[in-house]
Amino acid sequence: MDSVSHIILGAAIGEITLGKKIGRWGMLIGAFAKTFPDFDLLYTGLKDAKMYMCHHRGHTHSLIWESLYAIPLAFLTYLIFRKKVSFKAVLFAWLACLWGHSILDTFTNYGTRLLLPFTNESYAINTISIVDLVFTVPMLLACIISLFFSNKKNLRFRFNKGILVYAMSYLFLILINKGFMNQLFKKSLEQEKIPYSAYMTNPSILNNVLWYANAVNDSVLYTAEYSLFDNTKKLHWVAYPRHTEWAAQYSNQEDIKALKWFSRGYDICAQKGDTLNYYCVKFGKNSFIDTSLEKSFVFHYVLYKKPDGYFFGFKEPPRDKSNFKKGIEELWTRIKGQ
Repeated sequence: MDSVSHIILGAAIGEITLGKKIGRWGMLIGAFAKTFPDFDLLYTGLKDAKMYMCHHRGHTHSLIWESLYAIPLAFLTYLIFRKKVSFKAVLFAWLACLWGHSILDTFTNYGTRLLLPFTNESYAINTISIVDLVFTVPMLLACIISLFFSNKKNLRFRFNKGILVYAMSYLFLILINKGFMNQLFKKSLEQEKIPYSAYMTNPSILNNVLWYANAVNDSVLYTAEYSLFDNTKKLHWVAYPRHTEWAAQYSNQEDIKALKWFSRGYDICAQKGDTLNYYCVKFGKNSFIDTSLEKSFVFHYVLYKKPDGYFFGFKEPPRDKSNFKKGIEELWTRIKGQ
């Protein structure tokens, strides 16, 4: 989930658990605690594609490890405010924020390893986009407004309580939406007689109105999208040959093994010269107009052998205003059912 949502929810938890005793410091502590698991970026970084893929949302997001490192972090916090609040209250706030961070992340499709070190299984419910404006913006406004009230007034407490109620209600409603989308896409696959061994559904970026589905068999991946504003429930599926045999021929199979684990089997391979392009299509399409592989799934990994080893990189579209504007316009048009 995006950092802003984590900060807002952490501030709300901090206010509910500590605010009446230590004032706005409770919101600050909660915001920091709720963001803490993402400090794994300090060692995964953003530039090393393989390191980020394999270790982000790993140990710092494990419920087991969080239960352990919450204790010293809570104790350090307690030392600052020990005259006003108990260690038990501070520890509860830290655990609520840390566990809340990891559980919220599982609602997205990236994958979160909740039970390290006992299993490397990456959990993903696939019900909310990593950035969802309808989820975040109302909570952000409520959080900002609450800051204008002192802890002597109950309004700040109520605003932050409302943030948590809104968040839980939204997460419940999108579970219902997920069930509807699953049935819609599954029924379409059966009606179109598309052979598949597995399928997944996920909302597109920034919203929970426009959803996409990927269905796979051994040789082909099918993808389609549906908006709640579409006039028809008849879906248009686009087929892409997976060419996983090209991945099997790549000399560094450790890289391939990591990519297969990360993509959960929703992958497409394309060979260009000595470079293997590996598409993890669980993140959805970049274009709703152009159905070519290169334009539909711009975000992908690239692998090739170099004289001094292997290159493992990540490709994304150019970050310029025109490209961003075009993407937003396409998304908005498709959300409206056009």
